[in-house]
Amino acid sequence: MEPTQRKMKILEAVVEAYIRTGEPVGSKTLCDALDFTVSSATIRNDMAELASLGLLEQTHTSSGRIPTELGYRIYVDKLMKTVPLTKYEKNGLDDILYLSADAPEHLLEGAAAMLSGMTGCAAIAASPSADKSVIRRIRFVQTGSCTAMTVLITSTGSVKTRLFRCDFVITPQLLEKLETTVNERFAEMPVNAVTPAFMQSTAAALGEMSMLMANALMSVQDAAAEAASTGVFIKGQSNLFTMPELASADAKRVMELLGHTGELSRLINATGDKVSILIGSEIHHPALARLSIIASHYTAAPDCTGAIVLIGPVRMDYPKVTATLGYTAESVGALLTGLLEVD
Repeated sequence: MEPTQRKMKILEAVVEAYIRTGEPVGSKTLCDALDFTVSSATIRNDMAELASLGLLEQTHTSSGRIPTELGYRIYVDKLMKTVPLTKYEKNGLDDILYLSADAPEHLLEGAAAMLSGMTGCAAIAASPSADKSVIRRIRFVQTGSCTAMTVLITSTGSVKTRLFRCDFVITPQLLEKLETTVNERFAEMPVNAVTPAFMQSTAAALGEMSMLMANALMSVQDAAAEAASTGVFIKGQSNLFTMPELASADAKRVMELLGHTGELSRLINATGDKVSILIGSEIHHPALARLSIIASHYTAAPDCTGAIVLIGPVRMDYPKVTATLGYTAESVGALLTGLLEVD
């Protein structure tokens, strides 16, 4: 075995032993773990050289070695072996996801809850971007003599509702006429194009009806504004406080970050198109410097993409977590496609 190849085998063994036990790895442990025979002295020399390359480090002088951030990066990029899920595991994931597959929002929330419970990480599921989302239909449902609800449905499966009140008794005939008129103007329109300026032109075009139903039109604008924002579902925040890598103050900083949708969207957008892994300083956020992010993007019909993200310790089981997340994203995309194709 070539020296370089042997060192990479040793790095792989150190990373996997440390992920498994959380304890610094010594030469004796490696002698038992390696699938080739080599002396303890050779292992110690190779570990020392790996340390000089910045791939391993010691917590103190007499301890074994642990991976550095760069060591994890080399492991993930070049050494990690994929661990495909078994048919039994896939069926189990699908069964859990199917329980929440009655609406896009429920499905994404259910996926985040499932992954946080299975991995011990904080899980984030982001809905498809609203950039290409259009209004599929607007409905008005009467809820009282003077009140009704606006129901706005988009091409990405988002359903937004708003209540409105009128100063007169609402009749079914009036709501039916309003619904027909509004859908003629709004159907297939991008949700982010429903601006105040557009609403003013709509009011002018509707004439007397706009004066009568001003609150109804305002509810459409509010529902469209909410539909134009990316929905983010977060589960497992409490898992942060059980991670030995994080002190309580650090966990609170991450919790604060999770409360800022804009920052989360930036982090999600920084990930790649498929499964991507960012480790420690690669995330470029001080609150996450001791953690890793694993993200997997999903695609739903016809042209909707979103992401599912796990935030966890740098010392995580990357092969298993990556396989679980990747399959979950694939299943979420398939289930969302089914939901969005239903008229």
